[in-house]
Amino acid sequence: MLGIGLGVLYVAAIAIMRHRSGMFTDEVNHYPQIVLLLRGDYRALPDLTTIPGFHAVTAAILRLCGAASLDAARLANAGFGLLATAGFHALRRHLWPGSETLATAQWLVLPVLVPLFFIVYTDVFALVLLLWATWATLRQHHVLSALALLLLVGVRQHEVVWVGCLAALAVWPLWRERGIGGWRIILATGAPYLLPVAGFVGFWAWNGSISLSSGQAALHPDLSLHLGNIFFALFLAGVLLPLQVVAGWRDFLGATKRRPWLALVPPAVFAVFWWGFHVDNPYNTVWPWFYIRNGLLLAVDGQPLWRAAFGLVATAAACGLAFTRLRPPGAAWLYVFAAVFLAASWLIEQRYVLVPFVLWLAFREQRGALIEYATFALWLVLAIFVFAGMVGGHFFL
Repeated sequence: MLGIGLGVLYVAAIAIMRHRSGMFTDEVNHYPQIVLLLRGDYRALPDLTTIPGFHAVTAAILRLCGAASLDAARLANAGFGLLATAGFHALRRHLWPGSETLATAQWLVLPVLVPLFFIVYTDVFALVLLLWATWATLRQHHVLSALALLLLVGVRQHEVVWVGCLAALAVWPLWRERGIGGWRIILATGAPYLLPVAGFVGFWAWNGSISLSSGQAALHPDLSLHLGNIFFALFLAGVLLPLQVVAGWRDFLGATKRRPWLALVPPAVFAVFWWGFHVDNPYNTVWPWFYIRNGLLLAVDGQPLWRAAFGLVATAAACGLAFTRLRPPGAAWLYVFAAVFLAASWLIEQRYVLVPFVLWLAFREQRGALIEYATFALWLVLAIFVFAGMVGGHFFL
């Protein structure tokens, strides 16, 4: 029933988008780049920040189908959405068998993801590669995973951070079982993951910056760390998983009784947020009346009440979700690489949050059926609201 209902909604969204003229935000770069490739012109547009792997794949699909319209490109991206859904389902079934149906239904209505299924953005195709690479790693198909990650670097090169995460998941069980004495098999297992890293380093050395566009490099600087996306991720987790956060606080309070020093964590997290969270990337100031994210961030940065509320939600999520059980063994490495990945981006964007959040959703143990079905219902309502606002031209995330 969930599959049929969500399938109908998915097709309806595709049909609705066919009646929506004009391009959304970054589509003004992505779709023209696809058109250039369709014409046999292999130049990159001046403001394109990502390596055009997504654009090349989409152009190849459109060429095979004899199509070139924006609607056709959006339809191809919706197809990538189904491949990503299959990857999430396979990963969830491998890690938590029996929970994959409801978890995948939640994935399909994740409010920060839903709009990206139906517009020409790179994020969904990147998730296809990352989810299937993660599945391949956990099934010990390490060469296959490394090849998918190499393609990922050619789609969103800054996601090379996740190569380290998957390599850690691959070697961690071996390290725990054999220790330093198993160094040969550990090196052999981890060696394929050097391929995407080499591809990234080669691109960086050739291009001179991580951003493909030299004109955009100043707004996407190399080797800079910021707290913005880390706390934005915690805030979104608190908003999207309120019941899980409340249930998780029982675990946190129980742990505090055994380890009293944990009582210092909430005020410490809030203090780091209060004095360390800044919204200073120029792109986060653009059209705050249209971009919900920017409007919220500027309010948090400039108004103490908004800042306090945002910080309390983020702190509650950090503590309430901290004791969530994760699979596979070594899954806690996700938090380390998520922090690095999020901190490496100056621009505060829910699309950066999306990657670690999706992996966390695949790795986490779900709460009771009532909580998870209520979460599905909440996300469905929010997803419809977000999609309707985008299609109607009222706002954009």
